[in-house]
Amino acid sequence: MNKVKVSLFVGLVLLTALAITGCQPTATPPQVERVVETVVVTVVVEPTQLPPPAPTPPPDHSDIMLAWEQSPHGNTYDLGKGPNTYCSRCHSPQNWDPEATTDRPPNCVTCKFDFDPELRNASTMEFVAEEDWVGINCETCHRVQDGVVQEGIAWLSPLTHEYIDVATPNELCTKCHLTSQGVSASGGRGVTHEIYLGGSAHKNWAGVLSNEKKPDYCTDCHDPHSQQPKDCVSCHEINETEHAMGNYAKMADKVSCMGCHEADGMAVGPHPDPAKGGIWVPIVTEVGRTGEVTSTAVISHSINWLVSCDRCHFDGNNYELPVLTAEGKPVEVEAGG
Repeated sequence: MNKVKVSLFVGLVLLTALAITGCQPTATPPQVERVVETVVVTVVVEPTQLPPPAPTPPPDHSDIMLAWEQSPHGNTYDLGKGPNTYCSRCHSPQNWDPEATTDRPPNCVTCKFDFDPELRNASTMEFVAEEDWVGINCETCHRVQDGVVQEGIAWLSPLTHEYIDVATPNELCTKCHLTSQGVSASGGRGVTHEIYLGGSAHKNWAGVLSNEKKPDYCTDCHDPHSQQPKDCVSCHEINETEHAMGNYAKMADKVSCMGCHEADGMAVGPHPDPAKGGIWVPIVTEVGRTGEVTSTAVISHSINWLVSCDRCHFDGNNYELPVLTAEGKPVEVEAGG
């Protein structure tokens, strides 16, 4: 009986303890303060280097260079009887020495009868050998930068070796194509290289040829690099049924335009070069210092609009041409007359 009481008592004690424990409030966990920090990170991204642009290729001047190499300007070397430094003022300006002057000939015979077996070097100047000769190159007439020829024209002064602006092709050409006779610096000798445009045609005197544009500049007729002139038909349209009194078709391959229209009164005859097929052209015949006679075909800068047929078709001409009047009408010539 006592054991039962004890067990009940213990049970009550446990129940009471559990009840007391269950009624107590639940413990609150401690609060933890959170610290939030903002971190700014700057990222520097290096720009990607773009490849440099491809350099502009220099213009192709191969055709111009070929024309120049085959032109008179492409081969100007001249012994000049020794004083070629003096002559280089125009033939090779970059070789020119302003102090150079011509020397006296050793004697009269050396000029009149030039039979010297060796070159005479003038004592008044340094002789320029061919390998040192610059000639008339791109830099003579064009500015050149970093080996590239620039557009436009300019004159490289042989005195200052600086460029001088020129307004027109004629101003450039006449830096060399001039007459220098009577200049004290040249000893009174000099050259007669100036070109005059004469005759009635290209000067278009009084504006008679209202539909024709006269040439204003050297380069209107001459290629500046080959120096070759244009053919007349490049500018003039030929009416074959009327031109040369209707004889143009028969004459075109026998007589050049200049053979009839040349205005300086030059001799006219078959071209001295057989390769030209005997076409008639103006000719200059000269006797050299040695007595040698040379005939050279030339293209005159003096041109007439109207022509006189009896210039060549005169009685007793050396080529047995039919005799014509100035207007081209046949003339009856008596036998033996």
